[in-house]
Amino acid sequence: MTGGLQDAQSRREAVLALARRYDFEEGHSLQDERLALRLYDETARLALHDMAQEAPATDASPRDVLSYAALLHDIGYRVGYEEHHKHAFSMIMAEPVPGFTPRTQALVAHVARYHRGGTPDPGRHGAFAALTPEDQQTVARLGALLRFADGLDRSHTHAVEDLRCELDGGSLIVTLLPGQGDETERWAGQKKARWFEAQYGVEVILR
Repeated sequence: MTGGLQDAQSRREAVLALARRYDFEEGHSLQDERLALRLYDETARLALHDMAQEAPATDASPRDVLSYAALLHDIGYRVGYEEHHKHAFSMIMAEPVPGFTPRTQALVAHVARYHRGGTPDPGRHGAFAALTPEDQQTVARLGALLRFADGLDRSHTHAVEDLRCELDGGSLIVTLLPGQGDETERWAGQKKARWFEAQYGVEVILR
């Protein structure tokens, strides 16, 4: 195993330890992680983003940031459901996470924070405004992916086993597999894809 892979695995283990400290819903969070990474990989394959090539070599990759944020996005439930996304942000930022640079920690916290609720607004969200323009863009693109993925496990039943994406003009056709018993996920996924559509310049069609 290369050093980079070891670092990523060590960071993921630290993230899981933090999440378990707050009794996170492990099954749902792992499902959101899996679906978010599938969306990341599929949209990269279709050249809807090029985040991997844009990332500084000294920090966690955007894909890893998305992974960690997906695992931690619901830890705010420990405080309460209302505004749990904001609580998650505060909890992630509360103390150093082993293996995280300050930048990685801030990116993970912001992506988790925007998995629901409003979208980033530099005029009202001071912590977001303090990020560099490049990191603001990364947060928006990754946050939109996580929000979309979260909708695809709305019932917390793992109804969506896999997904495939294809471009058809200005539409992104997202095929959910196996394609049955997932009515709640289709409704919530379409709703939570709106920010994704704005960020990636496509219309999402779920099949």
